[in-house]
Amino acid sequence: MFLTIDIEITNRCNATCHFCPRDATPHQGIMDVETFDKALARAVEYRQVVKEVSGLEVVVSLCGLGEPLINRNTVSFVEKVKAAGFRCSMSSNGALLTEKKTLELLDAGLDEIYINISDIDEEYERIYNLPFATTCANITRFAELAKGRCTPVIILVDHRDDRDHIAAMQAFWRERGLKQFHDYSVINRGGALFVEHMQFEQYSEMVRARNELTDGGAQPLCGAPWGFLFIGYDGNYYLCCSDWRKQASLGSVFDYSFLQVTRQKLAMVISREPVCKTCNHDPINMLTEELRALNRGEVTAESVDELRQSLRTVSKDIDVALGELLRYGDNHPEGMIAADIIPVVATS
Repeated sequence: MFLTIDIEITNRCNATCHFCPRDATPHQGIMDVETFDKALARAVEYRQVVKEVSGLEVVVSLCGLGEPLINRNTVSFVEKVKAAGFRCSMSSNGALLTEKKTLELLDAGLDEIYINISDIDEEYERIYNLPFATTCANITRFAELAKGRCTPVIILVDHRDDRDHIAAMQAFWRERGLKQFHDYSVINRGGALFVEHMQFEQYSEMVRARNELTDGGAQPLCGAPWGFLFIGYDGNYYLCCSDWRKQASLGSVFDYSFLQVTRQKLAMVISREPVCKTCNHDPINMLTEELRALNRGEVTAESVDELRQSLRTVSKDIDVALGELLRYGDNHPEGMIAADIIPVVATS
């Protein structure tokens, strides 16, 4: 197992996918070198904390909400991550992945690249507003040149809710030398993207979901803020990568460490303010959605119980791990920030 630190080197993108609410981000920009260097230093610092507390590996991902190749320093950032001793991954839509950029990234030591492309031909161009022939050639060439050096993974968003389409996309890319895939349904990006069936607060099933997950004093906890730690392009810590509206800022990497903002982050997760209450990854919302599916006859009571038990088990495991981290922080010279510090809320 490992923890991922996402460093968002930009939240700008050259694509216009309708399932990515780019217009909901209150501000966009590109991470500068000074901010990246400090973010990486914070990652090195936190790696030592994690080693002492849990022994888990920490990896660095140049991900975030945008297309990393827009940042002209991407290759040097990969080199710095590798020089610091981390595994390094990045995401991309592939449109800017020229042969020159491919060779530079491979020489820099990139370990994995997650390529987001869920359609082909005219449909791709309609949804992404990018030239498919160029993107397809880029991805195919990368797969050929990366053999034995870097693992390309095709990310497929099931925005059509059509499993046959996903299977067809996998077959298309397998014919071109791609072997690894990951697909997922549309997510609501912390509520930034309107998804009709994810208006959780208005559903009566939420009361039952909350009661069942908190029964006996249990505390439902989402794993995303802890398994995927997030630094925005502006150098601020954010709750997690689902906070597209950048509502939950925890302060700057120039002022605080990952360890120092842990208690503040936990307070946000427990209160579900301001992001979790609308996010489809939140445990209460996940169970709410499953209960609604049960009422529609789409799932069984057994599957609901399985999800409920899984969410309670995961929450308990997170609670135990966080307890160890908090105790470490309380006894560490660096200390932690008190949970009652008012978070910065982004405005448009």
